[in-house]
Amino acid sequence: MIHTTRNNIFKKPKIEFFNTFDREEFLLLIVKGIVIGIAAGIIGSAFRYIIHWGNEYRHEFMATATMEQIVIWAMIMMVLGWGCHLLLKWAPLSGGSGIPQIEGEMKGIFNMNPFPTLVSKFFGGAFTGIVGFSVGREGPSVQLGGATGKLLSNCFGSSLREERILTSAGAAAGLTAAFSAPVSGAIFVFEEVHKSFYPKLVIPTFSATISSNLITSLVFGLTPSLGFSVMESIPIEYFTTLFILGVAVGCFGVIFNRMIVGVKCIYDRLPISRGWKISLTFLGVTLLGIDSQMLLGGGNDVVTMMVAHQQTLQVLLYIVIGKIVLTSICYGNGAQGGIFLPMVVIGSAVGALMHSILVELHMLPNAFGSSFIICGMAGMLAASMRTPLLAILLVLEMTNSFHSIYQVGTVAIIAYLTAEFMKELPIYDNLLLRMSQGILGAEEEQTFFQTRLSVVCPYVDTMLKDIEMPRGSMIVSIDRGGQPIVPVATTVLQCGDELYVSCTKGQLKEVKEFFGL
Repeated sequence: MIHTTRNNIFKKPKIEFFNTFDREEFLLLIVKGIVIGIAAGIIGSAFRYIIHWGNEYRHEFMATATMEQIVIWAMIMMVLGWGCHLLLKWAPLSGGSGIPQIEGEMKGIFNMNPFPTLVSKFFGGAFTGIVGFSVGREGPSVQLGGATGKLLSNCFGSSLREERILTSAGAAAGLTAAFSAPVSGAIFVFEEVHKSFYPKLVIPTFSATISSNLITSLVFGLTPSLGFSVMESIPIEYFTTLFILGVAVGCFGVIFNRMIVGVKCIYDRLPISRGWKISLTFLGVTLLGIDSQMLLGGGNDVVTMMVAHQQTLQVLLYIVIGKIVLTSICYGNGAQGGIFLPMVVIGSAVGALMHSILVELHMLPNAFGSSFIICGMAGMLAASMRTPLLAILLVLEMTNSFHSIYQVGTVAIIAYLTAEFMKELPIYDNLLLRMSQGILGAEEEQTFFQTRLSVVCPYVDTMLKDIEMPRGSMIVSIDRGGQPIVPVATTVLQCGDELYVSCTKGQLKEVKEFFGL
């Protein structure tokens, strides 16, 4: 009896991680993720460098240009605007941010043609960067990475399921290249794009972000992408000021979302062609830059300026309001360019603004301006995107201020709850919803996806026969602790079950929403 017990204790358990897929597939996913990460890192770094060069060149040119040179420059910018229009005709899914397109690709709403999208996004994004559009490089970098992942997955001969995984990994690598933030790049895919995670997604995604960050570090060095770190911490006795900041930045996040969608609707109703909409916006931004370059471009330099020197209330209000309005105009015309970095800049300006107000009211010492700036960034992202974990990690990675997690996390969560209370849709979900109108249900090709049941899922401890799934969809397999289970009517779902769900492409969005994805 004792001998048998010992044998049972030291016997190798049958349940192990590799039961879900074989070792060869595991190693291939790592290799493919690394290859995609390197490719996306090279493309993303080149795109980031061109945007930086365009901003520097525009600043120097406008500082010394004569009126004749400005007229010539404006004409060239209008031509570039028309070039963006022609690129969009070639690759229709390359307009705007790129993040809703990647999310739509994962849900089966879109079928991105990777090569035209890659070329159009790269050059169109470069054009909007040179003219000084108040848009960011991050959304385009996500789509550049996603298009790279899809293009290479076609070269690998991947299945539809693996193609989506590698496209996601490329998107994460693209965000990593834009911000030099590998963990945030991966979390972006898990929290924003898939709203879940499972081993076959985690493995290539982290492989891609780490290899992309290696390329980015070789090009831009190891300094934080925003070029500064915050050393001071806000004492616990000033917690109420963090609550005030969280509510304020949450409200501004909702205002920003509504402005983006509202101005885009106005652009869509204008009785002129898209080419003229983009070219005239290029002209308007050029003329705005004659007087001041503060609102133009993504805004990295504005954040650095606010950290280095305390600004007046008037200047901070000008940055907040001007950046919201100009970003809405630049995004609304449909040209290539994202809203991720402008959100960061607006949040930092709201943080600086609230810091100045609280100091004037003697509710806060004057020593915590930088802390309020990074807290405002996280709060803005959490309120607008509704991804608090990504918001916290991204700000900490961009500034290398991990010891500030208490204050950054507090503001991000309060801003998130404020936006939830105001019942505002997350910005990228809202944009995807508007882009997908009239497209859903067009594809009848069968597909499938994976999801893991969480503790709060309403279908936990429920028999399959009692779950009314959307018509035409079904659970084809269940993985429970590494052991495959063939689902039958009396199978009871448990927390942690990994489900393999089959449906048509047109149903994919509906079925994912059924499972809370």
